[in-house]
Amino acid sequence: MKISITIDCPDPDQLAEFWVQFLGYVPRPDDGDGTYVTIDRPDGVDGPPTLTFQRVCEPKITKVRMHLDVYVEHAAPIVTAMIAAGATSLTTKEAGQWTTRVLQDPAGNEFCVIGPD
Repeated sequence: MKISITIDCPDPDQLAEFWVQFLGYVPRPDDGDGTYVTIDRPDGVDGPPTLTFQRVCEPKITKVRMHLDVYVEHAAPIVTAMIAAGATSLTTKEAGQWTTRVLQDPAGNEFCVIGPD
């Protein structure tokens, strides 16, 4: 069994490009229809599930019920880079080693960056 996560968004290419920068994933070859863009871990690398970005017309209205948690060794540099790439910072909850920063990706989907500064 393999798990893949699909994320609705208005521009799959843009959102895939954002996440490729920060996860070390690579895009799958383009299928040409523009509805889906999938990114995976590089060949031979075990890791988290595949992510697929699906073009949808309707706007995001409320908080998503499922989100990505990105665990890092040093949060400040990656959060700064994510904001420069189009993310928005929402909240920070200080909890020592497990400080959680809630951000939104360029499509408005919430995710967390967890780890010390």
